[in-house]
Amino acid sequence: MFEYEMSRNKLLKTGTTTVGIVVKDAVVFATDTRVTAGYFIAHKKGKKVFPLADHVAITIAGRVADAQNIIDVLRTNINYYQIQWTRRMEIASVARLASNILFNNRYFPLIAQLIIGGVDDQGPHLYNLDPTGSMTEELMIATGSGSPIAYGIIESSYRPDLKLEDGIKLAFKSVASAIKRDIGTGDSIDVVYITTTKPYTELTLEEKLPLYEEFLKVSVK
Repeated sequence: MFEYEMSRNKLLKTGTTTVGIVVKDAVVFATDTRVTAGYFIAHKKGKKVFPLADHVAITIAGRVADAQNIIDVLRTNINYYQIQWTRRMEIASVARLASNILFNNRYFPLIAQLIIGGVDDQGPHLYNLDPTGSMTEELMIATGSGSPIAYGIIESSYRPDLKLEDGIKLAFKSVASAIKRDIGTGDSIDVVYITTTKPYTELTLEEKLPLYEEFLKVSVK
């Protein structure tokens, strides 16, 4: 059992930083794009934030294949629910479904740390899920090897009533700080938001250029 736990802990020590925060009438996600295998950089433009539907998104940290499998199952069930009941699945229900998937595989765990968030009729919601299926609703979440750094930045400036623009800037800054200080986090930053009036939207490179110049002091092409 001890050897199993040791090997499992090694698998969980993956390099990345993913962030989610709830702001006024919206949720914001930011992730780096570095994909690592130990100290080897396998890819510099890996996606770590994905839409599950127009009103809900997910970020991933951990084993990519496990996370992709969960995403496929969630998307299928969300689409079926919307066809069957002609309404959107609530964010809590999406997170609970992901929790059940992780819990049912706990003896051969899916190595994935997930942030699931979005906006439904009750407003914006954000959930943190670990590989055993434990689920908590939070206002701010950071996962991955750079998460202690990201939390330090977010907690210093976060308020639930932040405007969307300020939330985007704070999420970007937290990942940028992790890039500077964590070897497993790097390369570029993806930023996504969902509001009560606008579906899943990802910032373009042109929209992120001022943020790169302000927080990383680099010009990205």
